[in-house]
Amino acid sequence: MTLTSFNFLLFFAVILIVYYIFPKRFQWVLLLVASYTFYIVSGFAQVFFLIGTTLVTYFSALIMQKRRNRYTAEIAANKDLGKEEKQEIKKRANTYIHRVQVIAVLIDRAVLAVVKYSSFVIGNLNSVIHKIGFSATIPGLKILVPLGISFYTFMSMGYIIDIGRGKYEAERNPGKLALFLSFFPSIIQGPISRFEDIGKKLTAPHKLNYENLTYGAQLIMWGFFKKLVIADRISPVVSGIFVVDYKKFSGSLLFLGVILYAIQIYCDFSGGIDITRGAAQMLGIELPLNFERPYFSKSVAEYWRRWHITLGAWMREYVFYPIMLSKPISKLSKRVKNRFGQQKAKYVPAVITPFVVFILIGIWHGANWKYVAFGLYNAIVVAGSVALSPLFKKITDKLKIKTESAGWKVFSIIRTFLILMLSKALVKSPSLKSAGGIIIRMFTNFRLNPFGELMEQEFSLDWKNYVVFGVALLLLFTVSVLQERGVKIRKTVGKWNIVPRWIVYYLMLLAILIFGIYGPAYDASAFIYQAY
Repeated sequence: MTLTSFNFLLFFAVILIVYYIFPKRFQWVLLLVASYTFYIVSGFAQVFFLIGTTLVTYFSALIMQKRRNRYTAEIAANKDLGKEEKQEIKKRANTYIHRVQVIAVLIDRAVLAVVKYSSFVIGNLNSVIHKIGFSATIPGLKILVPLGISFYTFMSMGYIIDIGRGKYEAERNPGKLALFLSFFPSIIQGPISRFEDIGKKLTAPHKLNYENLTYGAQLIMWGFFKKLVIADRISPVVSGIFVVDYKKFSGSLLFLGVILYAIQIYCDFSGGIDITRGAAQMLGIELPLNFERPYFSKSVAEYWRRWHITLGAWMREYVFYPIMLSKPISKLSKRVKNRFGQQKAKYVPAVITPFVVFILIGIWHGANWKYVAFGLYNAIVVAGSVALSPLFKKITDKLKIKTESAGWKVFSIIRTFLILMLSKALVKSPSLKSAGGIIIRMFTNFRLNPFGELMEQEFSLDWKNYVVFGVALLLLFTVSVLQERGVKIRKTVGKWNIVPRWIVYYLMLLAILIFGIYGPAYDASAFIYQAY
């Protein structure tokens, strides 16, 4: 049962009706039961990983909170203690809390690593063993990767770290924490929520609200439109280009395939997130924004602030800043300062830290060397842009380029999109080796009419499907431009008179029903990011 299936819509409709009939103080209990029912239907064995993560998260947080409360009470009860004695009590408590925090986070990481990356590590070790002449083989582990494990594990680690820092008090009700980690609309592909943002929202009572219902339903329909009408329509073309031997195609067709994949993955992932956020809003719960029109970004760094926003925010909070402010980076910065001056020293953390962050982002996406290369490529681009920013400024100043002009902004958007195309080729290619071949061919083998070449392929669509794809893409672009200019589309449509408003609703529904991709061999549930 997944987000675009009829079973999910039926399941959600029943939950929505019962939710607003239920006594308000028990609404969260219904959501918890619904979430675990949803997860169990997806695979009974998977639920044990979710339960295990929840238990580790709950008890480690309680232990840390109990220790913090104890030293606070101890200091309060002994008012005659000197400053040094108070500091010593606090230091001992913080050391204990830190140890618990580290152990809990390591357990989370270990489970994720074993489940998601053991086959990759063992496969590479076996390759090395065979290459040096040994015939022995390390047996692989047959573990089914649980649905959404990357998402709820990151949420768990974020919560544990926040409790360890004393950011807020640990949740004492295990059911409420379990709901935070398992909330059924978001467990498949995020967003990666923070407990401080949605923990209380999930368990608070919610009244039936017409605005939440209509705005949420609009967002769900928009998500279905992006997923079923755009992403899944072009999916066979993208798969055909990358699955078939790339040497059979011109570089122009491969480049076109990368662009189509960029469109597909955006509509697939953001469409799923829209469905998730829309369903949550209909329940009165606002989930964090995860996309903000990333292909309008004027730099790769800005792109990563707009694409998968919650993953980027998580990485900044729990990886980027801790590394940036760490003692080794501080020492290195001081050395650079002493030798090259303050100006050069400030670039040290801004250049080194992105490499760690983006390699982790790459590995998070999947257990394959191509994802490591994907992270490394983005790190080089982001770190390089920071290091070379003074040079770029000199060049633009010397050429008297008006960087605030519309023309320069359009140039920057196109430039950023083209830079990102190489990373998209890395992700979609079957392997790192084939990705290298595809990228080289993209720049060395051209054909003036890639569309004509595309129409010759067996996996190509007929012209009617391309017309539907083009019109749908034009609608998406128009809506995105309006949103970029500050227009609130859902609120704007919601304020229209009832006749034009419902005409828009019916047209969108009909577009999904008529032009959505369905069929006996079609899997409407196969979101790309569902596997991450």
